[in-house]
Amino acid sequence: MSRSSGRPPARPRARTRLNPGRLAAGRSLLAVERGGHVEDLLAETAPSEGADRGLAWHLALGVLRQQRRLDTALAAHCGRPLVKVDAGARIALRIGLFEAAASRTPDHAAVDQAVELCRRLGAPRATGFVNAVLRKAAAVPLDDDPQLGLPPWLVERFADGWEAWRARLDEAPPLCGVWRDAAQVVEGVAAGPARAAGSDVPGAFVVADAQGAVEDLPGFREGRWWVMDPAAAAVADLAGAGEGTRVLDACAAPGGKSLRLAASGAQVTAVDLVPARLARVDEASARTGLAVQTRVHDWLDGPSDDLGLFDVVLVDAPCTGLGTLRRHPEIRWRREPTDPAAMALRQRRILAAAARHVTQGGRLVYAVCSPMPEEGPQVAEALSGWQVVQRWSSAPPQDDEDAFQAFVLERSPVA
Repeated sequence: MSRSSGRPPARPRARTRLNPGRLAAGRSLLAVERGGHVEDLLAETAPSEGADRGLAWHLALGVLRQQRRLDTALAAHCGRPLVKVDAGARIALRIGLFEAAASRTPDHAAVDQAVELCRRLGAPRATGFVNAVLRKAAAVPLDDDPQLGLPPWLVERFADGWEAWRARLDEAPPLCGVWRDAAQVVEGVAAGPARAAGSDVPGAFVVADAQGAVEDLPGFREGRWWVMDPAAAAVADLAGAGEGTRVLDACAAPGGKSLRLAASGAQVTAVDLVPARLARVDEASARTGLAVQTRVHDWLDGPSDDLGLFDVVLVDAPCTGLGTLRRHPEIRWRREPTDPAAMALRQRRILAAAARHVTQGGRLVYAVCSPMPEEGPQVAEALSGWQVVQRWSSAPPQDDEDAFQAFVLERSPVA
């Protein structure tokens, strides 16, 4: 029979309490690796308000913008390729190193939180590994080579003329909006005009205080304005729509261009492939009081049998999105060198089908939020029976707008 030493038993070490913002960031980034979109995921998982909400967005978007730089630093201490590390541990490593390098959090606290995050992301057996790697990696400054902000093939594609834009890829762009009615602006919402291609865009503005949920900002719920990149607003304006103009917004979701066109007095029909995405257009239409009819259609099946003809058809085609890397940082790590040419094949079919709905004497506007020539002029100029009469581009961006290309087409004269 054993004797008691008379000393109380040792208490187990208390587990680190994980901040909910870090957990939301980790879960979002894990879902991004499976194909999700970070902004949609954060909207679902981040705390509803306060500093923890801001932390979730800061960590998730920051990690995606710095991913190659972080992975390069971590690889020096992992002992194996980072791609072979458990996904939960890999996300915890990235978040921990980013926080240690790019925030006021002490290194030891960033490491402790990352270890607990690793456990909560389903990789409890890797906690010791995460702890050891991060303590070494956090002691070394991150490489500030700007080329580490992109995969190598995009460094090559975004070369001459893109230096200023590339230097800002690690920064969060401002939130921009568009007024429903320039005569009924909400005081204190706008910090100044928003610009695209070097010019102010009428009715577009930079939001003065974008903290917290967009829905809580003054005037948003009342439909006085909506979120929209100024380059996208400028593209919608190429339609030249006015009172009574019949416009088909062929690839409409999430609906910003449809609202912009409806605000000009146009009769807008918004078409998209996915009903859930069209529901966002319906919601925005109801919130702003701007009438937009919505229809589901897949342009890869050809023109619609019952849509009819329109004065203007706008095709903001599905694309690689490579002009939106500041706003959607995950895109840079998902795209491959062959993607622009592959997307162009679909874009040509979509444009040809939608063009069948332009009335005689009407115009066709083709646009993409990509600066790649495969997706821009090479698609617009290949449309049989049409000619490009106007070109517009915000590539490379001069201010905080996305990189769009747009082309106004008219039917070629009959020989």
